[in-house]
Amino acid sequence: MNSGGELALNNGRLLVKINRISAWMLLVFMILFLISGYAWWNRILLPLKNAIYIHTNLDIFLVFFFLVHVLISVRFALARWRVGHVQAANLLLIIIGILSFGAILSIR
Repeated sequence: MNSGGELALNNGRLLVKINRISAWMLLVFMILFLISGYAWWNRILLPLKNAIYIHTNLDIFLVFFFLVHVLISVRFALARWRVGHVQAANLLLIIIGILSFGAILSIR
C-alpha cells in the first residue's frame, strides 16, 4: 500500500510530466499561431483561407495548454514557498483554470 508521501511524490511526478507536455504543446501551437497570423497578414506561406482557419481555430488549444502550463507552475511555486493549505490551493487553481477557460469560450 502506498503511504501518503509516496502518493504525493507520484502525483508530483505526474504533474511534472503534464507540465512538460503542455509546455511543448504550447510551443507547437504558438509557432503555428504566429505562422498563420503572419501568413494571414502578408498573404504568403499559406493560402489565405487556410491561414485564417488555423489562426482562428487553434487559439482555443493555445489557451488550454497555456492555462495547464501556468496553473501547474503556479502550484509548484506555491508548494516551494509553502503558501497556504495544499488542498485549498489546488482547488483554487482548478477553479481559476475552469473559470478562465469558460470565460475564453464565452468570448468565442
